[in-house]
Amino acid sequence: MIRPLIWAALASLLAGCSGRAMTALPAPAGPPEARAANAPQIAVVDLARVTRVHPRWPEVAAFDRQISLLQAKLTLATDPRLSAARVEIPRVDLTPEMKAAVERMRPEFQREVELVRAAARAELDAYAAQVRADQQQQLVAKRVALEAQMTKAIQEKRDALDKDGQTYQQQQMAEYRLPILNLKLKLENVQPSARGEAEKLTEQVQALTKERDDKIAAHEKANQEALQEFQKAQIQQSNDELAALAAQFNAEGQRRVDARAEEITARVRAQLQATQTEFNKRLREQQEAIVNSARAAQSQAVAQAQAQARAESERIRALQDQLLAVQRDRARLYAVILAAARVEAVGLAQERKWDVVLTQAISAPGAFDATDELIARIRR
Repeated sequence: MIRPLIWAALASLLAGCSGRAMTALPAPAGPPEARAANAPQIAVVDLARVTRVHPRWPEVAAFDRQISLLQAKLTLATDPRLSAARVEIPRVDLTPEMKAAVERMRPEFQREVELVRAAARAELDAYAAQVRADQQQQLVAKRVALEAQMTKAIQEKRDALDKDGQTYQQQQMAEYRLPILNLKLKLENVQPSARGEAEKLTEQVQALTKERDDKIAAHEKANQEALQEFQKAQIQQSNDELAALAAQFNAEGQRRVDARAEEITARVRAQLQATQTEFNKRLREQQEAIVNSARAAQSQAVAQAQAQARAESERIRALQDQLLAVQRDRARLYAVILAAARVEAVGLAQERKWDVVLTQAISAPGAFDATDELIARIRR
């Protein structure tokens, strides 16, 4: 009655998650016919290894690469240091000229002087806004170029590490193939009565296999860490370059605004000196035109900056939506691969007449590792 009861629990045992470390377990002592008739046959499989030999695993790896690139783009897009530099607008000091004009003009002239100040300030504000808008546009273009450059560099680095990992894995497989094969041949020739020798050979096979797999896993982990560090360095380099460019724009923009302020100040002084007698009429007309023009230019610059901010926000949302969609696709594909592996494990268990197949195990005395058999079955 043991076999029917254990098969009832097999579905729940096979529902365990993959990706966790699994302790290597010794094979059962002696051949299957030497076991007790009523003893359950337990096998252990490492679903993490099994899923990586599935024919659709390269699609999962492609999803992982796409996720990495999208995350890098989001990091660049959301870095607060990459916004356009804020330029301080210097005040135009026309106090001495204004005091002299007040002494010469009537109280009405005071109102005209205030219009001159407002027009000068509006013109300078509009110019500073245009400078910021131009710098923001240049930063956006630079960011796009850096993103393309960074994406290319990361992809080339990933390809090189993938090639290195494949080469190293092939080397390790070739290095351990003959020792493991020799031990397996010796194990096949051991007499059934020589239990101790069979156990020793089995332990040696498992030790060599684990040593080979550990080396491959360590090399793969080192490559992954190297890729992550390279990607961080690329992102940092791009961020630093953009931050330096923003600082350069800040200083350059400040100089440009200061120069324009001096130009505006000189022009206003000339206007006040040249229009002492007819200042009220002519100055009013000129300043109204300047104020309207400055306001229009400022409104246009503000609208352009707002449009750029909205576009950047929409781009970030689009990247976030794309990242979420890729992550969901990856999860669905991995679930399909995992389900297929479990189905094959059930089929293998039925074929080999195992009572229990564990997909998560820390210690299971008497169980044996059936991962390689399951991998061979999937590759057929």
